[in-house]
Amino acid sequence: MAGTMTRRMFTIALGMLTIPFVAFAGGQDKDKEQKKDDAKDKAEEKKDDAKDKAKDAGDKADEAVDRPGTENSEDRRQDRRKDGVKN
Repeated sequence: MAGTMTRRMFTIALGMLTIPFVAFAGGQDKDKEQKKDDAKDKAEEKKDDAKDKAKDAGDKADEAVDRPGTENSEDRRQDRRKDGVKN
């Protein structure tokens, strides 16, 4: 009878020790998932910021001095040629 009692006690003790480990492991999985979600959110925010900056840069380029090939740049080029001929 003493052998049976120790086997039962060992099994119960083993079961009681495994429960916290299983719960702890489950908590770690949730933390990992949370970190992955946070990383994805940050990546999406960075992409949105990059898109906004690119769009702003494009708008600023349109407002900048006339780029080659526009009508105003052609007019200025002709004016410089005329000024060059006069001098």
